Amino acid sequence: MLCPKCHQPLADEGDGPYICCAGASVQWQCGECGKVSEGFAFPYGRCPQCGGALALRDPAAAAALVEHDGGALAAVRAAFEIELGGRAFYQRAAADCRDEELRALFRRFAVMEGEHMETLARRYHVDMPDPPAQFHLETTAVFAGVDARIDDPSDLLRIAIGFEQRAARHFAECAEGLVPGAAERRLYEELAAEEREHAQMLAAELARMRQHKPGLYGAEAPAGAPLNGAELLLSGHEAAAIAIESDGKRMSYGELRERVARAAAVWHARGVRPGDRVAIKLPDGFDWVVAWLGAIWAGAVAVGVNPRIPAPEWRYILDEAGFDVIVAESADDTPPPWRSRVDILEEARRQVSAAQPMPPVRLPEETQAFWAHSSGTSGKPKAVVHAHRCMREIARVSAEGLGIVSSDRLFASSRLFFAYPLTNLLLAGLRLGATLILDAQWPNAKSVAATVARTRPTVLLSVPSLYRDLLHEALVPALATAGVRLCASAGEALPEQVRSRWLAQGGPPIVDGYGASETLILVMLAHDARGFVPAPGVEVRALDDVPAGVPTRLLIRAPTLALGYLDRPQAQAETFRDGAFCPADLWQRGAEGRWQFVGREDSMIKMRGRWVSLVELAEQLTAQSREVVEGAAVCVPDEDGMDALAYFYVTANPAQAQAALQAHAATLPQHQRPRWLHAVESLPRGPTGKLLRRKLLELHIERHSERQTK
Repeated sequence: MLCPKCHQPLADEGDGPYICCAGASVQWQCGECGKVSEGFAFPYGRCPQCGGALALRDPAAAAALVEHDGGALAAVRAAFEIELGGRAFYQRAAADCRDEELRALFRRFAVMEGEHMETLARRYHVDMPDPPAQFHLETTAVFAGVDARIDDPSDLLRIAIGFEQRAARHFAECAEGLVPGAAERRLYEELAAEEREHAQMLAAELARMRQHKPGLYGAEAPAGAPLNGAELLLSGHEAAAIAIESDGKRMSYGELRERVARAAAVWHARGVRPGDRVAIKLPDGFDWVVAWLGAIWAGAVAVGVNPRIPAPEWRYILDEAGFDVIVAESADDTPPPWRSRVDILEEARRQVSAAQPMPPVRLPEETQAFWAHSSGTSGKPKAVVHAHRCMREIARVSAEGLGIVSSDRLFASSRLFFAYPLTNLLLAGLRLGATLILDAQWPNAKSVAATVARTRPTVLLSVPSLYRDLLHEALVPALATAGVRLCASAGEALPEQVRSRWLAQGGPPIVDGYGASETLILVMLAHDARGFVPAPGVEVRALDDVPAGVPTRLLIRAPTLALGYLDRPQAQAETFRDGAFCPADLWQRGAEGRWQFVGREDSMIKMRGRWVSLVELAEQLTAQSREVVEGAAVCVPDEDGMDALAYFYVTANPAQAQAALQAHAATLPQHQRPRWLHAVESLPRGPTGKLLRRKLLELHIERHSERQTK
């Protein structure tokens, strides 16, 4: 069952009335510095710039919200303020603390506060609020009602204990004001109990510290034989073989291995130890690969970050991750306290050249090696945590499923921070001893075609939207002429009309792949229109016992399966089941046991009692007019809150496209007929090219509201 207001799934739908906080962001103004901020909640209700008290700019609008929800929305906002402040405090405390055991404890508590916010976000249908641009430890002390003096690690613990005790009292007070047995009351009671437990744990740790005894809260040791994933990738290749080509220069496997070992020595000298986190926020190139693999070589956790990441998203990832080192071209867009941890590329490059290589740090194979952030199509990006052991089987699908060999030259249009090229270009390519072609520029159809013509790759890895753009700009025949023998597509569904038109224009064969950040490898492959089959080494079965032709989720077992998510226990429990990956995508079994992709759970909807695939509907409508470049269908609420359909399309000739779409829509069954046809300049997509369907819902609601007010 979906919320009639925001169309998000309802949690505990049998528990009676619920609260939807979607779209409840309001404007606040600081009483001290005057800064105006917009959002649902801020740590402790304080200004993100100076820490001053915030006041609503429009008290009448806030009063209307409180009246509508009986005060519950204000209580939810206050809960977010406490949890958001708690996580910001623990992340800042971990960054400032030099005691290793206490630092690990603060990181653990930061994760716990994030888990609480996940519970609130899912329950009340609101995105997790953005972290503060900067955070003052004194803000937590004010909330906790304790002295903000910080002379040693025990002072941080003292502030933390006061914070947890104050938070427990707040949640208990919220619970007392609600009906006994209500879902909201149970949630607040659980939060209060957890905060009391945290306070007790911190108090015990403080007592042990004062008695000079070791701490109790170390992490559980990972299992498995000693292994270093970076060492495994770079072993067994001829030293003179070319590993990477970038910007007209080449680097051999021997040179790459030595430079990675030097980078590891730099991170080690910087204080990085096993388990510490190193962010790589650079354009693709030699430096990116050396820094990323060097972190793993040193036993740290490597994290690729979009160098063009928007500031709010960057702050969110920083707050969640607590990086120990950030490698970037500039520190200007990184807020305190993380700014002091930025290694500027030019200086880092000089340090790597001067360092002596160090041996790889071999760790239990289940130890974290790197994170790959999900693309965030349905909310904030999640950090998917991968272990060293995934490197063993990382190249099997490329070798056995795609036929890639060491003599191949690989080029990916997407950037390395995206799991698809990270896996299929960098990791699989290095494991196989192939040559990787890296390009620092942001891709478009013309730049990709130019790079292919200049560097002559044999395998092109790209996404459906770029293959479509290559088609529209008549650049397909030149790819085969330049020597491309194989194309792979992933990241989103490849429309069959794109594949057929691609082949008709003389393009190389396209293998459609299905994968995810959680599996890294492409777990399903489709070499033609007959459908997908499991990739080599992958086991796929239906989650539910349903007949052929009925949509179901899948359970996918792969040797490269992630350890889980950082700070997302509920999402992890839903997605990782009994050692298998269970994505929210829906499939149906067709002829010859092949699988057909029919969309995500949120793209398979019931209209008038009958199933409609938003993916198939969009493909059908898009094919009706040559004037339509691309389109997408979305489920939206009508005037009565009932489900209805809207279709968004990109065109250079709106009048002609609209006429063709209206004519075809009139022939569709009533349950498939879109009520609204919206022409847009472009479809909203994330940095990896995935469609952001939720943005279309927001755009429809905005346009519909504008029409109603005219």
